[in-house]
Amino acid sequence: MNSSVEIVNLLNDLPSLSNYLKENHELEFDDSIYSTIAKHLLDQPVTIESLSVQRNLYGRLRSTNLNSIEIDLFIFNLKQSLNSNSKDLIKIFLQYLHNLTRLLPSEYFDLSYLCSIALLDKGETNVLACIFCAFIEKNLSKTIRFDLIINHLFTNENENSPWIEQLTKLIIDNDRLWLREFYLKKIYQHDFLQAIDRFDKQNIFHLQPIQQQQLNSKKSIEFNCLNDLSDLNEIHLKLKEFVENSCPIEQIEDECLINLFSKLTNYPDDLHLLFSCLLINNFNRNYFNEINLRLFRRLIHLLDNYYLNQQDLFDDNQYRLLIVYLLSKYLCELHRRRSSNEHDWYKLYVDVPKDHPLPTFDLYSDLLCLLSTLTYGKNECQEEIRLTEGTIESILSMTQIDINQPKAQACVTWLLKCLTESNEENRNYIKQIK
Repeated sequence: MNSSVEIVNLLNDLPSLSNYLKENHELEFDDSIYSTIAKHLLDQPVTIESLSVQRNLYGRLRSTNLNSIEIDLFIFNLKQSLNSNSKDLIKIFLQYLHNLTRLLPSEYFDLSYLCSIALLDKGETNVLACIFCAFIEKNLSKTIRFDLIINHLFTNENENSPWIEQLTKLIIDNDRLWLREFYLKKIYQHDFLQAIDRFDKQNIFHLQPIQQQQLNSKKSIEFNCLNDLSDLNEIHLKLKEFVENSCPIEQIEDECLINLFSKLTNYPDDLHLLFSCLLINNFNRNYFNEINLRLFRRLIHLLDNYYLNQQDLFDDNQYRLLIVYLLSKYLCELHRRRSSNEHDWYKLYVDVPKDHPLPTFDLYSDLLCLLSTLTYGKNECQEEIRLTEGTIESILSMTQIDINQPKAQACVTWLLKCLTESNEENRNYIKQIK
C-alpha cells in the first residue's frame, strides 16, 4: 500500500500512526502529507499521542521549512504544552520541539532553548540536556542562563547520562568565562572581585563579598499570557524577554557546583575566583557548613590537578600567590577552630561522610599537598607562607600523630621540604620556633 494512503487511513488511530512513522523513519514524504496531518491535529486537543505522531514525523530528513498550517499547529502545541502540568506530555513536546527546530526559520532556532528554560521544573533531565547541548553547540546566544541550567540539571550527583556528560563538557569548553561573566559578577561585589584580581590583601577580608540586592526567590512560571497571541514572532519575543530579563537570577547552588565540577576533565579559568569567594564566605562563619566543606574539598582537588597537570601554563599566573595566601589564612583558621572546639570538629568528620561523601577523609593533607604544589620552586609563594602570621606554626602543629588526620604528618614533611629547600629565611624562621 502507498505510504500516503497508509497514513491517511491511520489518522483516526494516532498510536498506530505514531508506531508506523517510527518504524518507517527512513521514508520521505511530500509536503502534502505534513499538511494533511497538521490539519487533522489542529482540530483535536494536544495529547501525548498527537505529539508522539509529530515527534516521529519530524524526526526524518526534510528539505523544506514548515508551511503555514504546520506553524499554526506548532503554536497550538507550544501554548498548550507550556501551560500543562503533565510531565509525560511535556517530555514528548520537548522531543517533538527538538526535531522540529531545524525546520523553523533561522530567527526562531532558539525556541527549543527558550521553551526548555521555561519547562525546567517539569521537563526530563535527559531531554533538556540534549536540547541545551544542541543550542550551545550552535552558539546562538551570549545570554545562556547557566544559573538555571546548572541548578536544575546538576542536582543529582549520581546522574549517569551521556547528555549530562556532553552538556558538562560544553558548559566548560564552549564558554570558559561563564563563571565570571554570568555568575560571579551578578553575585559578588565589583570591588571585591577587583581586590581578588589585584591581590589586595589589605581589603580582601574587609570588603562585603555579596552584592547588597537580594536575589529573587524561585517562582513558578505561568504562560497564560501566551494564550492571546497567535503570531509566532510575538510568542518568540515574549519567551525571549522572559528568559533574558524577567526570569529571576538564581544563585548557583553549592551542591550543583560540586556535581558539575565532579564531572570535569577541563577546568574553567576562573575556578580560582570561585575558590577564593568560597574561602571568604567560610571565614564569615563560626562553624563549618557541610555543603561548603564538601565543595571546598572538591575545589582543592581540582586546583591541585590544575597546577600539577598544567603548571607550564601558569608560571606567571596572577592567582597563584592569592591562592597561597588564602590557603595559609584558611589553614590558620582551621587550626584555631579545631583547638577551640575539638568535639565539634571531629563530630563534623563523623557526620559529613554519611550524607555527603568526601573525596578523601583527611582535609589537612589535602591542604598541605596543595600548598606543596603551589610553593615548590616558587620563592615568592614560600615567602608568602612565612609572612602570613601563624601559618608555619599551624603547619608544624600537624607533625604530631593524629588518628583523625592520618596522612597529615607525612604531608607536613614534604611541605616543609618545599618551603625550606632553597629558602634560608624560612629555615631560620622554623629553627627559631623550635
